[in-house]
Amino acid sequence: MTELKYPRLWFALGYAMLVVVAYVSLIPVPIDVAASDKLLHLITYFLLSAFFTTLVQNARSLWLVVSGLVLFGVLIEVLQGLTGYRHFEIMDMLANSLGVLSGALIRLTPAPVWFRRLEGRLF
Repeated sequence: MTELKYPRLWFALGYAMLVVVAYVSLIPVPIDVAASDKLLHLITYFLLSAFFTTLVQNARSLWLVVSGLVLFGVLIEVLQGLTGYRHFEIMDMLANSLGVLSGALIRLTPAPVWFRRLEGRLF
């Protein structure tokens, strides 16, 4: 797999996505999203994981991304429980973690190569 030309730019975009996810996860929600909530958790963390795991080059970095995103999901749930207006839910943590693990499977597809091709076309 070839190196990215602008890794700092891509990681900055990824970190911005993490900030957005944290913000949206910690603000008061005016409606109850119920069962679809778990699917939203799974998709969100799948996309984060797919994005970050296509950026890294080696197994150690992949492990750090996966474990970091799982811990991020757990931390968000703990912080939600401390807000007083959001709820701590084990099932949300499970959905987050499943999203991270399934997103990491992107590494087994041609997607990382396509990501680098996209970068070549954009820049």
